[in-house]
Amino acid sequence: MNEQNRPSVGVATVVIKDNKILIGKDTRKGDAVFGVPGGHWENGETLKECAIREVKEESGIDCIIIGIVSVYDFYREDKDKSYVTIGMKADFSSGEVRDSHEEGRLDWGWYSPEEALKLNLFPADKILIERFLSKVVFE
Repeated sequence: MNEQNRPSVGVATVVIKDNKILIGKDTRKGDAVFGVPGGHWENGETLKECAIREVKEESGIDCIIIGIVSVYDFYREDKDKSYVTIGMKADFSSGEVRDSHEEGRLDWGWYSPEEALKLNLFPADKILIERFLSKVVFE
C-alpha cells in the first residue's frame, strides 16, 4: 500500500477559556464549516506537541494540553481517504486570537459548548465536542 492510500492521523483540540471553546470558520470550500483547531500529526512529534503547534498555527494562541478526550475514525469521500482524529483537551494559556488565512481558518471566537453544537461543525469536531462534554480525559 502506498502512502497516498494509507489513512491519515489528525489531531484536533478543544481549547477552553472561561468555560468556552475556541471555534473558527473554514470557508475554503464554499459554505462555512466551523471547527476547533487541528491538523495532521507530523513525524517526530508527540500528540501534545502536534496539538500545541496546530492551535498556535491556526489561531495564534498558546495552550496547555490536559489530555486525550476522543479517538474517532471516519472516511472522507471528498478526499477518498480514511482518517483517525485524536481529540485533545487544552486550557488557554496566552496570546491573542488571530485569523490565519494561510491555514484557512477565520473568525475565531469563544463559544459555549451548547452554542458550538448548534454551528455547522466539521463532523469529527462535533463528535469531539460531544465527547468532551462527557468529561472523560485520558492523561
